[in-house]
Amino acid sequence: MSDTELILLVEDSPTQAAHMQFILEDAGFRVALAVDGRAGLESVRTEQPLLVVTDLHMPEMNGLELVEQLRREFTSLPVILTTAAGTEDIATEALHRGAASYVPKRKAETLLVETVRQILSLSRADRMARRLIECQTSSHLTFSLYNDDSLVPAVIARIRDQLLEMGICDDAGIMCVATAIDESLVNAMIHGNLEVSSKLRDEDSGKPYRKLISERRIIDPYRDRRVHIELTTNRDEACIVIRDEGPGFDPSKIPDPRDPSNIEKLSGRGLLLIHTFMDEVRHNEHGNEITMIKRRKAEAN
Repeated sequence: MSDTELILLVEDSPTQAAHMQFILEDAGFRVALAVDGRAGLESVRTEQPLLVVTDLHMPEMNGLELVEQLRREFTSLPVILTTAAGTEDIATEALHRGAASYVPKRKAETLLVETVRQILSLSRADRMARRLIECQTSSHLTFSLYNDDSLVPAVIARIRDQLLEMGICDDAGIMCVATAIDESLVNAMIHGNLEVSSKLRDEDSGKPYRKLISERRIIDPYRDRRVHIELTTNRDEACIVIRDEGPGFDPSKIPDPRDPSNIEKLSGRGLLLIHTFMDEVRHNEHGNEITMIKRRKAEAN
């Protein structure tokens, strides 16, 4: 067992603290003690343990409050709860708020070391994965979707993770990119594959638009068409290519979405968002594929 594997034990009962400290040290761990949540938080800041074992009921700051504060300050630090009889409901709440596991105090001798080792193993794997991401130089993802817009949020979430991991966007900028991707995917499904004109959105509060979408999703030749998504990222930029299987259109006839006369039109809103949020946007000659480039912002000196 490495001498760097320090466990912080937060327990206000001297008897129980001594008992669990003995169990952990007997298994080869180094153990630091704190008498309540507030002292435990300070110990985390100074001692930098690899894992925290905490009681639930304590003065000053209880275990639930400690879990919440640790999640805010030390997002990757795992916390194991020790629970007395009758505190299972509170333990469940703490698990929902970010605790990694729990051990009933009456079973500490058989479960505590096993649980600590399990969580530390998972934590090590997570740290290695984070280090590996830092070494990653590029990535490539492809998807092929039917015209089911319920899958769009999941695809965007997957792309979002890649852009964040590669450092293309920060949390503030990722929502703008997600909006542009969402507009592009909906355009590919609705206007490309289903061939539903965006002009229908201006008619009768969009009722004809929604009706035609519903009809074409279940009839030939529209229903079997797919939307193909390709994401290529490196440390400098992300390239997102979205292609539908519809007949396409003449890209030269696309009205300039940034022209003030087109801003109020619903049919031009999506393109305005895409051009605003992406650094480069282009269509292929058939009009059934859009390429969007998002570049990493230069870091300020």
